[in-house]
Amino acid sequence: MTSGSTSATDSMSEDPESGLLMVPAAEAQFSVGVALWDDADDVYRSFVRHSLRDGWEKSLLRATVAGRFEKQTFLPAVVQLVPRPDNEYNPKAISVSAPPSLGGTDHERHMGHLYERNLVSLGGPLRSLAFLSEGPVGCHALVEVDEVDERWTDVDEEFDGRLCVRGARRLYSFGSLRLRLPWWEDLQAMTVAHARSVRPDLILPFIGHWSPYREGAHEELLRRTGPKEFPVTLRVQGDRLLACCEDLELSVLVPSGRDFFDRTMRQVQDMGGTATALAEEHRGALKVFIEDSSPAGSSSGR
Repeated sequence: MTSGSTSATDSMSEDPESGLLMVPAAEAQFSVGVALWDDADDVYRSFVRHSLRDGWEKSLLRATVAGRFEKQTFLPAVVQLVPRPDNEYNPKAISVSAPPSLGGTDHERHMGHLYERNLVSLGGPLRSLAFLSEGPVGCHALVEVDEVDERWTDVDEEFDGRLCVRGARRLYSFGSLRLRLPWWEDLQAMTVAHARSVRPDLILPFIGHWSPYREGAHEELLRRTGPKEFPVTLRVQGDRLLACCEDLELSVLVPSGRDFFDRTMRQVQDMGGTATALAEEHRGALKVFIEDSSPAGSSSGR
């Protein structure tokens, strides 16, 4: 995948049909796979049928995707992206669900998850979008399509474990699902732009870095919040950047020539001297999530 898959100037927009805040689609060749859930076969088949609108055969597209050498046929579709902090294996997991128009809750429409290898770079901005949005967040998707031997004639019959549907002249089976998500740098830039329009005080939680607590602050914090994620106020005080929980000063995020918080210091200054960020208790230190950790004298890499 290359950073030219989408433009960083592309913006989020609401799809009037699905009611989803849509992430702009990358080129099909840059799409990422979905780990479909075995127990969600019925939901997935219902989702595919739901995506077969009038004239759906004309909407089929041919594309080469990552890891494949030949063009394949795909059905364009729309899915919902749902952060799952209740996931015991990985609280940062993101579920891929059928759109709300299918009916039921987003958990009932669950079909699979983003793979962890993609979650590492895409998860932060996607979770941020879900937090910022008053409604559900979605993205464009591709359902793999294969032509089936004409000896199979029953509509909606399973073919090798896949849904089989007859079109106007051919019989098709529908397989794996891919998401047309932007390159991570583009997605982060889009998410920051969206955040500035709805929460100009907020620093988004993309990258986490540690800082020692001020004396006595750790014990007081645990009495107030417990070991979990919580919002902190970042406040510029002279040449220092403070992380505070209400009236409690938790840590001094000291900028330096090589410090992770250089850009954050400048960003908070640009925001008027205060900003809101996400933090968590992590092994006796304060972990603060920021948008960029590159040296202050370099470009941001976006």
